[in-house]
Amino acid sequence: MADALLSASLQVLFERLASQEVANFILRRKLSQELLNDLKRKFLVVLNVLNDAEVKQFSNDPVKQWLVQVKDALYDAEDLLDEIATDALRHQIEAAEDSQTGARTHQAWKKFFDCVKAPFATQSMEKRVKEMIARLEKIAVEKVGLGLKEGGGEQPPSRSPSTSLVDESFVYGRHDIEEEMVQWLLSDNEDINIDVICIVGMGGTGKTTLAQLLYNHAKVKEHFHMKAWVCVSTEFNLIGITKLILEEIGCRPISNDNLDLLQRQLKESLANKKLLLVLDDIWDVESLNWESSEILRAPLMGVVKGSKIVVTSRDESVAEIMRSVCTRRLGELSPQHCWSLFEKIAFQDRDPIACRELEPIGRHIVDKCKGLPLAVKSLGYLLHSKAEKREWEDVLDSEIWRLQSGYGILPSVILSYLHLSQPVKRCFAYYSIFPQDHQFNKEELILLWMAEGLLHPQQNLQEKRIEKIGELYFDELLAKSFFQKSIRGEESCFVMHDLIHELAQYVFGDFCIRVDIGDKVKTVSDKARHFLYFHSNYDTCVAFNKFDAFVKAKSMRTFLDVKPSERLSSYLLRNRVLQVILPTMRCLRVLSLREYEIRDLPKSIGNLKHLCYLDLSYTPIKILPESVCCLYNLQTMILRGCENLTELPSRMGKLINLRYLDLSRCDSLKEMSTHDGIGRLKNLQRLAHFVVGQKSGSKMEELRELSEIRGTLHISNVKNAMSANDALQANMNGKSQLDELILDWESGSHRYGSGIIQQHDATTVDILDKLQPHPNLKRLSIRNYPGVRFPNWFGDTSVLNNLVSLKLRGSWPE
Repeated sequence: MADALLSASLQVLFERLASQEVANFILRRKLSQELLNDLKRKFLVVLNVLNDAEVKQFSNDPVKQWLVQVKDALYDAEDLLDEIATDALRHQIEAAEDSQTGARTHQAWKKFFDCVKAPFATQSMEKRVKEMIARLEKIAVEKVGLGLKEGGGEQPPSRSPSTSLVDESFVYGRHDIEEEMVQWLLSDNEDINIDVICIVGMGGTGKTTLAQLLYNHAKVKEHFHMKAWVCVSTEFNLIGITKLILEEIGCRPISNDNLDLLQRQLKESLANKKLLLVLDDIWDVESLNWESSEILRAPLMGVVKGSKIVVTSRDESVAEIMRSVCTRRLGELSPQHCWSLFEKIAFQDRDPIACRELEPIGRHIVDKCKGLPLAVKSLGYLLHSKAEKREWEDVLDSEIWRLQSGYGILPSVILSYLHLSQPVKRCFAYYSIFPQDHQFNKEELILLWMAEGLLHPQQNLQEKRIEKIGELYFDELLAKSFFQKSIRGEESCFVMHDLIHELAQYVFGDFCIRVDIGDKVKTVSDKARHFLYFHSNYDTCVAFNKFDAFVKAKSMRTFLDVKPSERLSSYLLRNRVLQVILPTMRCLRVLSLREYEIRDLPKSIGNLKHLCYLDLSYTPIKILPESVCCLYNLQTMILRGCENLTELPSRMGKLINLRYLDLSRCDSLKEMSTHDGIGRLKNLQRLAHFVVGQKSGSKMEELRELSEIRGTLHISNVKNAMSANDALQANMNGKSQLDELILDWESGSHRYGSGIIQQHDATTVDILDKLQPHPNLKRLSIRNYPGVRFPNWFGDTSVLNNLVSLKLRGSWPE
């Protein structure tokens, strides 16, 4: 079976190329359909051995390098086919524009478009396809020398059914040490204000889990005045750690980069308080030394006696540096405890007779986990979805157990990866672009997967909505412990365990560039496709010379950054980054310029024909260039918090693939798109904010066909609705997926009760009457409503039978 590397996105592109519209376009370009079929056949020859290569890459470096070449060719093929399909889409949209608006209007728009569009190719398309075929033929020859077998290696299973999330608090074999450490936490040392205890063990032994149990223990909660959890991870950064402690105890740091000010603030905040501080996952010993340890302790010495610091680390030298009074080495679980954990997960809700048949095999598998809880859990979740005895035997007899990976990756983790459903493998690997211990939001990650072409409907899935497919993939990774819920962030925040992250980097790291604080990109590999820049709180300016190597990175697909969770000011971005670097990245799918001091986008943004994800949130931008409307593949546009934005481009209706448009907190927005309105965006799933304007593209009737929008919809300036019929055209009763509806007669920036509202007559009541929502609505807010009464549906239980929240705010007539 072909591996995940014959991605669903490539298959979908081949299907698009087989459509009649694209076939006609190909003929006009003098590109043979048979040539494209030959390209597909060459891919299949290579991909037939990828299952075997996936297994052998962990012990055979030449196979690993061969896989890198295959992935690189796949990326280039996707770019090539996507370019053909996109140009065909452009011709289709222009033809429709020509028939609807007339030749004169169309010619004016075409003239504008031609000045921003990138050339289709400097080479002929036929030549580029032939070069790709020759490249694949060379890769196919190399596979023979590597001894790769067709259909060999681990056979991936059919897609697992969705499983319920398992309780992560299942802990076995740690009760004694937990009780011992709880007693220590509750004891007071008369000689010193604050003691340190260190939990040491190899990755996967459950150090963080034990620390979480202590942190959330009922007696511990009562004993300490303040608690703080800090995940240290990759670098022992004193400024960052001090700020995190302040935030954990509810204080806003008064400085971004002044350690003295921060430590004085921390000392004052902790004075006469009994503190429990957890420093989780210290393993970068190079950045931790005696001096930094003493500096960290300095502001903590004013706490009440009995305060404690709990440290977790893989390295015992950390305990010595931190002057730990006690070190607890977390060893392997006993065979019986391992079996209890495995049994709880793998045999949950399973027929007792089947359990008896599978138990002997399961016990042998657990023995191979060497007492590591992470390995036991990983395989438990894997086998929970496998009902056949043969499938369990395949795992027990897998070649992976005999591999000696030189990269420190547990065989059990590799096995779990190999048994992921095929499309989920690439979704998992994509996370490798983020730094270790990065907290991520579920919805944001799914939007990135969608933009990268990793989510597509499948024949064996009834669900066709692409976002829902992303949720199924995410839940599979969560259920199998590839993702974990974060204990520090919001409910929707997740993290990845270090050992799992190492696996993701191994299988995908060759295509990622991650630049940390203060680094400069000196060279960029021609294989690099994904870039992430990691900011600090005091790194406020992104200079051109940090990224000048990217001028040659023409195949880059992702341009992302990670910023601190709380910012006091925006980041500066040199104009040359926008004017010189970004226009060269013609293959970009994802572009995030969030929180930068950007007031204008260059017109060349329209050249990024592959772009699917654009994040300009919290920038001071006032207007978007019209060339944005040339981004026909755009699926996600995030403009949240763009407080200076006054109007959208006039041709937004051309963005026919747009699914997510976030305009929340755009308080200056007065009009939506004025010519081709958003009413043409029938694929739209999220529309956070709609402004009822005075121009044709901003009328409420633009909402009529948007029947798929869901989540929250805020409609402001309802006062601009001309009549009850105008409101009726919005078809609010037909929007069954909405959870929350906000109807505001004023703009988003209007303060409740602070304005003079002219509309007091029966028309206003009729307008609200025609805005009757669907019965599925859960939350309804009415703001600044000037009517003298409410319509009848307000008291109709059949209309509001699912409503859990009703809010009425604003100025009411006397």
